[in-house]
Amino acid sequence: MLLTRPNGTLYGDYTDFLLFLPDITMTASILAWGLSQWRRGAPLRLGPVFVWLPLAGLTLTGWISIFNSVDKALSSYHAVRLGMLFLFYLYVVNAKISIFEIGFAVAVQGALQAIVAVPQSILQRSIGLQILGEYVLDPQQAGVSIVTDGMHRFLRAYGLADHPNILGGCLAFGLVVLFAMSLNSETKFLWKAGVPFAWMAVALLLTFSRAAWLAFLAGAGLSVVTEAWIGRGKNRSPAVWLALGTTIVLLPFAAMNKEYLGARLNVGGSFENIPAERQSAGGRAFLNESANRIFVEHPLTGVGLGASPVAMKNEYPAFPTDYQPPHFTLLAVAMETGIFGATFYFLLMTLPWLVLLRRRRLWADLRLIGAAGLLLAVMVVGFFDYYTWLSTPGRMWQWLAWGMFAAAVEASQ
Repeated sequence: MLLTRPNGTLYGDYTDFLLFLPDITMTASILAWGLSQWRRGAPLRLGPVFVWLPLAGLTLTGWISIFNSVDKALSSYHAVRLGMLFLFYLYVVNAKISIFEIGFAVAVQGALQAIVAVPQSILQRSIGLQILGEYVLDPQQAGVSIVTDGMHRFLRAYGLADHPNILGGCLAFGLVVLFAMSLNSETKFLWKAGVPFAWMAVALLLTFSRAAWLAFLAGAGLSVVTEAWIGRGKNRSPAVWLALGTTIVLLPFAAMNKEYLGARLNVGGSFENIPAERQSAGGRAFLNESANRIFVEHPLTGVGLGASPVAMKNEYPAFPTDYQPPHFTLLAVAMETGIFGATFYFLLMTLPWLVLLRRRRLWADLRLIGAAGLLLAVMVVGFFDYYTWLSTPGRMWQWLAWGMFAAAVEASQ
């Protein structure tokens, strides 16, 4: 915590100035890379123009949004973060980081989160790791994220994250990376990553995050379809055994929680019959409609980078749900940075896929397949939630995906 900035009923993390451990490690990596670049006199590579140019434009519009922000200090804080993320992107591109370089870190990070998340779900409470940032969790307490079958409240797994959706997304992104690696690995890969992968998959299931489930299926599915289409004749047994073993591990957890899984998947019309599910869908739609009205009032520069919850509170003093950004990343970007920022973000969403469709030879590189799968998973989450735009872990995965994709494209040319 750098500075506490309470603002009525707003969730503190929306307005406080925070410093996380990943911020420190990212900054240290950037400084070390910058010093190395300077000593070697190495030229700075920006990556493909269809990535770096809209990304630079997005960063610039974030800074410009400060001038008309509803909370200039907050937007300045987020603008600094956005600038650091652009440097992080450059670091990833110049260091030529791929899925193979981050696999070990992803497995360790995901396994540590899963070790906390799975017991939380089984015990239906926090497990006493508040010193590490774990929230005090009680499914009967208001404000704690739960799933219900209409009668019972069931705690969703948090791990050490701020919300089950954020944990689910980060686990899904990590699983996409590890699965892509398994498509080009020997059998010994199973002994190294099989247990973390299965444990992460269980934790992902127990977050009950539909967007994260869909993101993993999309990212991993892209890798499978692409590999099958290219047909390079490599041994795919590690990936097959990994998928089979993970499915076997998942089955008991799915069976034990089938009523709650059914509620999240609209089995028996749960979206209409269970008030909590109906409220969840209605609340998101209401947030998006409210955000769109604010965007129409501030179309050029938006309400300020990171300031969408504050703008919501200012615009709607009486609000039927919690103040938060809209649950659609492109709309959140438009609301905060205006039409120009949204245009740059839209280009980042679409141009990589247009380039891949035109340059099909790029698909021959497994590094690019893995990066594309991760990019797709992040994009899928963005259709249903905002944390890849606003939260620290979500942002790092988003900018990492752009950087690894850009590095893979450059390496394939």
